[in-house]
Amino acid sequence: MKSHFGLPQPVRRIASQRQPAGRLRAEVFFASLLGVLLSGLMVAAQEEQPVKAATAKEEPVKEEPAKEQPAKPDNDQPPNLLDSPKFFEAWEHYSAEEGTKLEDVWRIVQEKVTVEKDGQTVEKIDNVLLCTGKPFGYLRSKEIYENCQFGLEWRFPKDENGNSGILVYGVGKDEIWPKSIQIQFHRPKVGSVFPMKDATCDPQLPGKMLEKPASEWNTCVVTCRGDTISLEINGQDFGVVKGCMPTKGFIALQSEGAEVRFRNFWKRPLN
Repeated sequence: MKSHFGLPQPVRRIASQRQPAGRLRAEVFFASLLGVLLSGLMVAAQEEQPVKAATAKEEPVKEEPAKEQPAKPDNDQPPNLLDSPKFFEAWEHYSAEEGTKLEDVWRIVQEKVTVEKDGQTVEKIDNVLLCTGKPFGYLRSKEIYENCQFGLEWRFPKDENGNSGILVYGVGKDEIWPKSIQIQFHRPKVGSVFPMKDATCDPQLPGKMLEKPASEWNTCVVTCRGDTISLEINGQDFGVVKGCMPTKGFIALQSEGAEVRFRNFWKRPLN
């Protein structure tokens, strides 16, 4: 077939009239293709932004190192010493009056207490160390302690002016009172810390009004590390004494004129 350039004039006219329509369709096709490509790029750009935002949120947060806190009892609190049937085998009794027997002043009794457990009120039996308070004296550990922590609860069931306490780092001969650092439970102010005999500590701590009514239980946690003793009373940091001398010795509970009861008595060594 010959090119339209060799066709008669009418045929050439018809061919020349068809060319714009072909070009138009091509332009429309390429315009549509370009529109599709641009739309795809816009959608991809919109979807990329939340991904970047999500990625930014997932970056790890740097945590500041935890500050060192005073040693306190945790959920792994040691067992109650008073639950041991051989408790008194690890302790010695001293009395200001000769001939006084241990059982005349110190004995384990059982008390029924009500506690909350799993949303219910239940009763349980506690072993409690009862001290008659008379005559003056103390119950001291046979073991010598250093770098240790111990805690207990106490109350005076009958005396609003009850007096007792704990002797820490006790050394030397038995007497009223031996060389030691005393933690005072004398009502109504409690928690004073001071040296006995020629022991030393600096500064001494004055007593505070932190004790509950006489019939209610109070808590005490003592931390001994080297020449430093820190004290917590009823959940509050009471204070710290340093420069203690001696830095190791026995622990003793005082009999000092009033009936006093102790429970939940625990101890543990410190590294």
